[in-house]
Amino acid sequence: MYENFKKEDRLLGVEVGVWEGDNAKRMMDELPNLILIGIDPFEGYQDWHMYIDKDNISERERNAINNMQPYIDSGRFSFINKYSDAALKDLEDEKFDFIYIDADHSYAWAYHDITNYWNKVKSGGVLCGHDRNLIGVSRALSQFCREKNLSFTPTESPQIESWYIIKP
Repeated sequence: MYENFKKEDRLLGVEVGVWEGDNAKRMMDELPNLILIGIDPFEGYQDWHMYIDKDNISERERNAINNMQPYIDSGRFSFINKYSDAALKDLEDEKFDFIYIDADHSYAWAYHDITNYWNKVKSGGVLCGHDRNLIGVSRALSQFCREKNLSFTPTESPQIESWYIIKP
């Protein structure tokens, strides 16, 4: 994914699904001119493999804040503590250099996020995400690409099993 950006350019990105902030931190370190918004409600939910309860999520949220604190302090990172569909109204259409999707991995939610966040990416920007190997994400990504007559590129950056689509 990184090869699609000039590191000296100011970049505006969104990560949908922050978890503990490890991937957000990786992106911030790799792209020194990145301003990143992390979207995560930090509430329990049914993911593809299990129910993730509120106690588990509270620990993930504390870890995310700790991981991202230097970037929060510098003004380069901010949180929107909402579910991905509720956060859509907080983001301007066709404004972002990239949107990285790594939230609920079920087919319905992966398709929902891929479809809805496409509109937030500017022309020439990148819609990308994680876990292309999971059946729900794989199906959602394939359906979206068929409907839009697009293809995705598999990549191992910023983390393994990632993918990206450059918006025409």
